[in-house]
Amino acid sequence: MIFSLILFVIGFIWLLIVVKKSGGDPHGSHEGSNILTQLSSVSIFLWLFFIISYIFFNNVLEHLWLLNFLSNDMLIISGVVSIFIGFLFEILGIIALGINFRIELPTEETELITSGVYRIMRNPIVFGIFLLVIGTFFIIPTLIGLFICMFNILTFNSKAIDEEKFLLRRFGKEYENYRNKVGRYLPFKIGTK
Repeated sequence: MIFSLILFVIGFIWLLIVVKKSGGDPHGSHEGSNILTQLSSVSIFLWLFFIISYIFFNNVLEHLWLLNFLSNDMLIISGVVSIFIGFLFEILGIIALGINFRIELPTEETELITSGVYRIMRNPIVFGIFLLVIGTFFIIPTLIGLFICMFNILTFNSKAIDEEKFLLRRFGKEYENYRNKVGRYLPFKIGTK
């Protein structure tokens, strides 16, 4: 857990520095985002706080809200694998975006990235976050962990939807063609979008 937390924080800070040095605004803007999307930063900080709390106070968390029926070696192994794959998608998404990465919607001109991992899914970074929080819940199956997992999935799914609306406005037909070929979180399309 400590290793995954350190990797997440180092990678995130490094990326913000790279975008800032390239002259971009690494934060971006909430403009046009709904309330649920704006809570995505809160949800990720809750996840980080939960991991830190578990590292230092694991006995308290386990005894208070542990879902014993979910505590087994197979789920822990699944959690570790999920976290590893989640980091992989995060890294691949960040590398593909490069200086186009923003925490929120970009305020300046960026380009539409459809190469790298974006050839197989439109939102690999969000998909990676889903895997990180699900993996964390498998390793630390508590009621609080379940709430944080679901909260992150709801807020980041909303963020992905808002981002796609923004990309459609900014890139028009080019994004629409891309969206019609590539699934949001999977290599194949489910439903109409």
